[in-house]
Amino acid sequence: MEAALKGYFGYSSFRPYQREIIQKVLDGRDCLVVMATGSGKSICYQIPPLVTKKTAVVVSPLLSLMQDQVMSLKQKGVKSEYLGSTQTNSSASSEAEKGMFDVLYMTPEKAISLPSRFWNNLQAAGICLLAVDEAHCISEWGHDFRMEYKELHLLRDLLVGVPFVALTATATERVRRDISTSLVLCNPHVVVGSFDRHNLFYGVKSCNRSISFINELVKDVSKRSAVGESTILYCTTIRETEQIHEAFVTAGIKSGMYHGKMGSRAREESHRSFIRDEVCVMVATIAFGMGIDKPDIRCVIHYGCPKSLESYYQESGRCGRDGLSSVCWLYYQRSDFTKADFYCADAKNGTQRRAIMDSFMAAQKYCLLATCRRRFLLQYFGEDLNSDCGNCDNCTAVKNVRDLSKETFLLLSCIKSFGGRWGLNLPIDVLRGSRAKKIVDNNC
Repeated sequence: MEAALKGYFGYSSFRPYQREIIQKVLDGRDCLVVMATGSGKSICYQIPPLVTKKTAVVVSPLLSLMQDQVMSLKQKGVKSEYLGSTQTNSSASSEAEKGMFDVLYMTPEKAISLPSRFWNNLQAAGICLLAVDEAHCISEWGHDFRMEYKELHLLRDLLVGVPFVALTATATERVRRDISTSLVLCNPHVVVGSFDRHNLFYGVKSCNRSISFINELVKDVSKRSAVGESTILYCTTIRETEQIHEAFVTAGIKSGMYHGKMGSRAREESHRSFIRDEVCVMVATIAFGMGIDKPDIRCVIHYGCPKSLESYYQESGRCGRDGLSSVCWLYYQRSDFTKADFYCADAKNGTQRRAIMDSFMAAQKYCLLATCRRRFLLQYFGEDLNSDCGNCDNCTAVKNVRDLSKETFLLLSCIKSFGGRWGLNLPIDVLRGSRAKKIVDNNC
């Protein structure tokens, strides 16, 4: 194992849990691996084929991610390929059947559509494992649920005796149980690493998203770009993505854009230009989520409350993968909290709707939090922090203690007089003395 790690990847020692997981796979045991972004999960399925001289099959949700990983592995001398609709190597499938690759990537759609003959031939040639990357996509309680992942258990009947390895960076206890059940993992070796990324600073601010605020945001990102720091800015809508991107371009900042309505080629070009440092800033929707293999991102900004705390943790975790200090800022406004029904629109059933609602409410609570943000994140994923982190805005801010009992009494009295019908903004406007039409018309 150590020889393969040094010879192909240039590392002299394994990171925590890697050797343990690889050994279990070599022993033929199923594994469920939950480790933070940047902790080296891919090594866990890339080393076994180099040791056994058999093929490792990796199911991955993104074509661009597979292409990048295949390119990277080939440069290291690892025989690898991917199977997908855009595959230009017409002989790739037949070569794969003969066991000619160390690592073979494919999408879940491709995996379940391949004939049993392919799997029988590959198993005869030698297959050492089947890895399911981004395994949280299996669970309806996960934040990236995909129906195709639910059918991967069908491969168990075709790959008798082959260990299955499920890997993800974000999974609560409930999602972990769902992954294990769905993939029919047999007595899996479960590894749950720490979710604590010590080098990341977490901060949240309320904003009004006015032109002046956007200009301030552009100035902040411009300073980072000037010293060569890479930034990802996540927006909740395509319209905002285009608006912010245009503001960066106007300011002369080299930036890319990524969202679901762009063509696949345009998305891939934008992705690669960011990975290769041709642009310093990427403005994107959550479509730019998985497969961002760039260790030196220094800042991740969320422009709006995210739809789930899982997605926020994973997206913010894209920065500082090299272990150096990095910052994660989230800017929200109260209107973000009214989007729950919008996020639930594509829910297939009540279970999925509840999962979306629960996670969105957790993200909302994170925005409004007055205590340690890191502790809240870790507790959400079932990990305890003994003390405040000292590296988030709530821990580092100097808090001026002030008695607000009078103001609180007035606000609650005003809300009560309205019978709770008008939300929070109207009572605030009344107490401020506003004479807006809605206030006058309702005799407030």
